[in-house]
Amino acid sequence: MKKKTRWKPIFILAMCGIYLVYFFLPVLPLSYLLSLLCLLVYFISVRTVTGIARFITLTLFSLALLINAMTKEQPAVTSLEGIQQNLPLLALIVLVPLLSIPLKAGGYFQSIEYFLKKWEDQPRLAFFGLSSSLALISPILNMGSVKIVHEMVGKLNIHPVILGKSYLIGFTSSMLWSPYFASVAIVLYEVGGEFSQYIALGLTAALIQLGIGNLLFKRSSKKLKIIKKQEMEDTKEDPGIEKVHRKNVWKIFSMLLGMIGILLVLESITHISMLTLVSLIAVFVPLVWALSLKQWENLWHEFKEYLKKIAHMDHEITLFLSAGLFGLAIRNTAFSGQIQSFLLWNAEQSLLFFVLVIFAVVLFFACIGIHQIVVIPILASQVSTINIGMSPEFLALIFIMSWSMTAVLSPLNAINIIVSHCLQRNGLTIGFRWNGTYIMSVLSVLILVLTVYGMF
Repeated sequence: MKKKTRWKPIFILAMCGIYLVYFFLPVLPLSYLLSLLCLLVYFISVRTVTGIARFITLTLFSLALLINAMTKEQPAVTSLEGIQQNLPLLALIVLVPLLSIPLKAGGYFQSIEYFLKKWEDQPRLAFFGLSSSLALISPILNMGSVKIVHEMVGKLNIHPVILGKSYLIGFTSSMLWSPYFASVAIVLYEVGGEFSQYIALGLTAALIQLGIGNLLFKRSSKKLKIIKKQEMEDTKEDPGIEKVHRKNVWKIFSMLLGMIGILLVLESITHISMLTLVSLIAVFVPLVWALSLKQWENLWHEFKEYLKKIAHMDHEITLFLSAGLFGLAIRNTAFSGQIQSFLLWNAEQSLLFFVLVIFAVVLFFACIGIHQIVVIPILASQVSTINIGMSPEFLALIFIMSWSMTAVLSPLNAINIIVSHCLQRNGLTIGFRWNGTYIMSVLSVLILVLTVYGMF
């Protein structure tokens, strides 16, 4: 790690750690310290951000300070509060990758690789395996899951179209339900929904998306030219090997279920914010794993790799902090009132029209480089579920599905860029050409559900 970035991850973790302490011990000195740390981390990170991301974050930051100076009685205090506004979400993004440490150190990814190799010349099974694998590990590894899976299959004989479709379909299905994803955490936080009430909706939508993706691929796979791999010489595989790998896959699934179960129980007992609980779970799971299995050496090795990764989270850090500052600045202003009126007017026309407008607005901004993390919280925070006439959880699903679908289509979105880089293909090709039919199918199903929902 370079000298100038050596201290950056320390400051980032200190910011997250003090936030967790402040959550349970909300005293004024800690609040000021937290705001100063946020500002320090922001200015350290923004120096290395380039291009449109730099322009957007600095614009949001500057506009927020200007709005606070013009409209707030205590602009300095409001700005210090605003820089902390998205800190619960940022802590989640920074700390959740810690959950991957037991999986990486335990060698569980080798079991997923085993099955993918086995299915490489069977397109439908390969697609199912890839999309399912990403749906399974993405809630834990987030965008890192795509890179890990691609490292497994990069040298295999799998058609690029299969990879491009399965990566995005598997990954975005997790965005609909996992509390360890920013999409779910942010939207539920903004609309006032509860994860325990939302999870059934989110999981159902995710399974429908996976089903649609696999059915569409079943129809289109006949057009792909697959080169069969040469049959290997008769080498008998130990029948116990597959059993071991299958057991490891079930362990990953059990770990995910266990973390979700713990989260639901803790949320119902403690009534602590889901965002804070997720961050706490992310911190304690690796520690419990290392303590129970005496894996302190492996934990330390993986932790050093983790520090290197968070040192390069400049885009996420700057966007989260500046978007939170801007979001608090426009609250209770004339601009905020105009957004509320616009959304309410669309909702009064019809629920379907409201959803299409949300999707179009988010897609437009995503395609010009403005991340959903900026646009959706601003929209979601201005919507009243009472005026629209639906539960917070159903409203959350609409915003989260808009987030996931536009992430697939936008060539400037992080997950599209990662897949494009892995496959050496244009982002528009991967988004619109390879996955456009899938997105239109999902949108059509959403429209059908909303039409039925509006009848009751």
